Amino acid sequence: LEFRRVLFRSNCQACHQANGKGAGPIKPLDGAAVVLDADASKQIKVLLNGQNNAMPSWKQLSDTEIAAVISFTKNNWSNKTGQLVQPADVHAAR
Repeated sequence: LEFRRVLFRSNCQACHQANGKGAGPIKPLDGAAVVLDADASKQIKVLLNGQNNAMPSWKQLSDTEIAAVISFTKNNWSNKTGQLVQPADVHAAR
């Protein structure tokens, strides 16, 4: 869990905030449909490809790092999905 939290803090928190609520045009992760969706590939695609010119691509992160940070968002704040994304899931989406 700590590895996931550190990755979130260092790569995502500046925009999405420590509480996952986002700010201004930055979408919240807490309660977000894409985060809560049982199909993790939707969120994986956002991290790999970016979204709407606001969310940058994070392809430079490893499969393990992307899987960890998505698992963090799926199970933090009010998000209690119990879903754990695996590096193989990210690898398959690349």
